[in-house]
Amino acid sequence: MAANTLSKKAKRHAARKAAEEEKPEGTEQQEQIVQDEQENDESVASDQEVEDASASDQEEEETPYQPKNDTDGMLRLLDRIKLDLPWIETMDITSSKPIEIDAEKEGEELDMARELAFYQQALEAARLARDKFKKLNIPFSRPDDYFAEMIKSDEHMAKVRQRLLDESAKQKASEEARRQRQLKKFGKKVQVEKQLERQKQKTQMLDKIKLLKRSKQRVS
Repeated sequence: MAANTLSKKAKRHAARKAAEEEKPEGTEQQEQIVQDEQENDESVASDQEVEDASASDQEEEETPYQPKNDTDGMLRLLDRIKLDLPWIETMDITSSKPIEIDAEKEGEELDMARELAFYQQALEAARLARDKFKKLNIPFSRPDDYFAEMIKSDEHMAKVRQRLLDESAKQKASEEARRQRQLKKFGKKVQVEKQLERQKQKTQMLDKIKLLKRSKQRVS
């Protein structure tokens, strides 16, 4: 690209020199127009050279990223930011050995090996955590009546509990009122039966008295 640009410059310079030698008198305006066009061409060529040089430098500066496992540096940072807290406050578990996966495996075999390594690491961490909980005498199993995580807030659940209590109290009051009504009805029924029984006894007594009077009248 640079060689082509230089060749164009040389041609323009030769053409301008030839035009100066052959130009007639009174052609100053045409000469100015030609000069302006040449300056524009040179500006475009210069911009193109800058872009080409910038692209070349960028290609030379781009280098592939090389990851580095700076274990010592990470340990130093860990010592700087870690806090001396009881284990129950962090509940962190470190596996006994790092994950090692066969580098020769590819595709699905690599995925299966990776998942198996993660599973084994998580299983070991769960066992270590269980032993720590037992040693600290901290319960870690869910209660028998625990079925799922709560997604409602305590305030919302308190309102739900109060509503259930209100409904239960209302139901009990309704049952008590119904029982009182039944007792009242039963009491009225008993009272009516007693009144009927008394009326019956009174009628029988009057009938006996009438019979006695009649018998006395016959005797006399």
